[in-house]
Amino acid sequence: MDTRNMQALERFEALCHNLEKVAPLAYVWHPKKPAPALPKPIGVTLQAATHGNEVGGIDVLNAFLRLLHAGLINPPFPMGFAIGNPLAVQANRRFVEKDLNRSFGQTVRDLDEDKRARSLEPLLEKSALFVDFHQTIEPSHRPFFIFPYTKSAFDFAAALHDQIPIVTHWGLSFSKDGMCSDEYVNHRGGTGLTIELGQKGFDAYHSGVGLQVALAAVQYAVGLFTGVTDGRPSLDPELYTWKAIIPYEEGMTLREGLVNFQAVASGEAVGSHQGKILRAPADGWILFPKYPRDPLAAPAKELYRIIKRVPVDDLGKDGVINR
Repeated sequence: MDTRNMQALERFEALCHNLEKVAPLAYVWHPKKPAPALPKPIGVTLQAATHGNEVGGIDVLNAFLRLLHAGLINPPFPMGFAIGNPLAVQANRRFVEKDLNRSFGQTVRDLDEDKRARSLEPLLEKSALFVDFHQTIEPSHRPFFIFPYTKSAFDFAAALHDQIPIVTHWGLSFSKDGMCSDEYVNHRGGTGLTIELGQKGFDAYHSGVGLQVALAAVQYAVGLFTGVTDGRPSLDPELYTWKAIIPYEEGMTLREGLVNFQAVASGEAVGSHQGKILRAPADGWILFPKYPRDPLAAPAKELYRIIKRVPVDDLGKDGVINR
């Protein structure tokens, strides 16, 4: 059990002690005045630690809640706050039995993460806007938004921060194993997205970026629900999608030091397999490189992905994404 993780969870519980509890470590804050007409009962929900060792988002939620209790922010609508996988946070592991972020939108209740997904789904279903704060396993040159493309999710991300790149995809789910949290929110008529703050762990920079995004989400929601906006989404965001997805085969190893958003050239040596050099199949930027750091984890299904820049006009079109 990780002491710092436990302290962060305890702070979260203490900050939520007078909020409506809707599930273990999941709460709803209600404004003192009646909320304006909303498309869903909850205006914005913020979630952290969907993967239990990606704890930086807990600091983001705690910082936001402190501002809320101090009266320095006063959203005119209910807000949700949730720790995605508290059992995995306590164990400082990505998950306990299966990936929570592949467990939404199913009916099974067999494993811990199945049960957790079922308990969180009512909160997600009631949320008009949803932000899930994640971190990458390996280092990342920069934070980035990532989500299944919808027009509303793209507008939401583009309005939250004009210096954070957007990685989006369409046509097929991110994973064949089950729905991610943001995909589930979209599937239920809300608008969901994920932000990857950087490498997993507590980090002051990640907390600062995450708090900026959380505050911007509230500002965006106020404009969206009232029809009065203070600004418009960036007309030319830095936008990426899949250029290549490299499946894992037994014995594949990546060279050490590959990080998220690292530029790679076609033909560049990136690893080895059965005595042969593994080379990048295309130019682009590396995303989600996999290393066997955890001896208890199942083998990865993918070795890494390569992303490419695309113009806004290509969003949602057939033939743009390479898999």
